[in-house]
Amino acid sequence: MILEHFIRCAMRRSPFVIYAKVAPPNLPLYNEDSDFPYFFFSDNIKSIYGLTPQFLCSGRNAKADHPDDYQNYFKDDVGVCQRFKHPKIKRIVEHWRMPAMHTTVLIRKTAMDFGVDRHLLGCFSPFDDVELGVTSFCAGKLPERLKEIETVPEEWYVAAWKHLPNAAMVLDGDGTVVEANALVTSHKGEIDSVMKPCLEQVYSTLELDSSLDSWKFWKKTPEGNKVRIWISRPDPESSYFHMSLRPKHDILTFNF
Repeated sequence: MILEHFIRCAMRRSPFVIYAKVAPPNLPLYNEDSDFPYFFFSDNIKSIYGLTPQFLCSGRNAKADHPDDYQNYFKDDVGVCQRFKHPKIKRIVEHWRMPAMHTTVLIRKTAMDFGVDRHLLGCFSPFDDVELGVTSFCAGKLPERLKEIETVPEEWYVAAWKHLPNAAMVLDGDGTVVEANALVTSHKGEIDSVMKPCLEQVYSTLELDSSLDSWKFWKKTPEGNKVRIWISRPDPESSYFHMSLRPKHDILTFNF
């Protein structure tokens, strides 16, 4: 139960946005007014979207929040749910205009089954100074903790974490991997080369400020691969760390 609780905290207080939608059962058919409702958003969506997870997951879908191009969202979601079941990942770079931010984001999407439903599961983050390579390390604090979405069952959090389109791990205080999700295996070489130096920087900053709970990095592996890394302490009552990793975007391109 301790590990499950920590993963639940890690999903809710993720340093990058995690979200999920419920697909209709009769794909590729769908109703633009009601299908693909938002099922989950991590708490940090409020800081870049301007809206809370509870509000977004109250029956809204892409038509409500993207009135100018919602048709493209539906078409893409159908394609992901039909052709990108985990561990397949679809990667998208796109402009993103929301009430609290106009930016460019990198989105990674996949699909998973939960009970009788298929869920679209995504991770995204705005292009910040770390993604652009201006900053290689940054220590800070996670966004505020918000009210939990009451409609998300407890068992969903672990199931979704195992299927995240980013590699993710739970680490104990000395950096030992306690639990790893499905994509960690495909990134083992990169993780082995970056984990120790990243944790050393984490421990060094904690000696200066024990209230820190979020660390962002980009590293270049000995093989020349550039990776984006997040380490966090989403549960202040736990000694565990959460670490996530994906390939770093190297060249910023736009599709107008």
